[in-house]
Amino acid sequence: MSLDDSRAAWQFTPTKWHTVADKDRFSRHYIKFVQARCPFEMFHKWFYERMTHLFMHIAHYNRFGFYETWCDTAEKRFALVQHHATFESMGDAMWTWSDVEQTLKGWILEIGILRKYEFEALSARRQTTIEIAKAALSELADDDFARLVQERGTSANMLNRENRVRASTQTPSQAEQQQLFSIG
Repeated sequence: MSLDDSRAAWQFTPTKWHTVADKDRFSRHYIKFVQARCPFEMFHKWFYERMTHLFMHIAHYNRFGFYETWCDTAEKRFALVQHHATFESMGDAMWTWSDVEQTLKGWILEIGILRKYEFEALSARRQTTIEIAKAALSELADDDFARLVQERGTSANMLNRENRVRASTQTPSQAEQQQLFSIG
């Protein structure tokens, strides 16, 4: 559902303290914020103050602490969106913003953005692991590095040999499935 989609005319309930327009404004900004990958420039004070009252969030001392806890890395952004997608809203929409929580949860699940955030988090974690490995390898003496490369080559050859033996004993459909799902 995009912001221009006619289905985005949500049916919010006003509370004693907030109008339907307040709820709509927050919801639309939330969608823009999440679609833009949670940039700090869009994490306005009014947005932070409302967010701390939704999805069982707490203030985290201030706006910067909240942002650092939930938004400053791909893994944290994934955790934020996943938390919102799995959150069970409580309360009456006449007194709470449970209708906004339910609407945003539905949007997250419908649009499929959770998978995109998950992929970005996994990619970031992989990149971090590679950087750490490179840094660790740069600290090794040349002969230690050469020994590790040789050991890796030996273990990779053994693994390939085991896979060939296993594949030859499988039925053709199992072997085909193994090729489809193997990581190359």
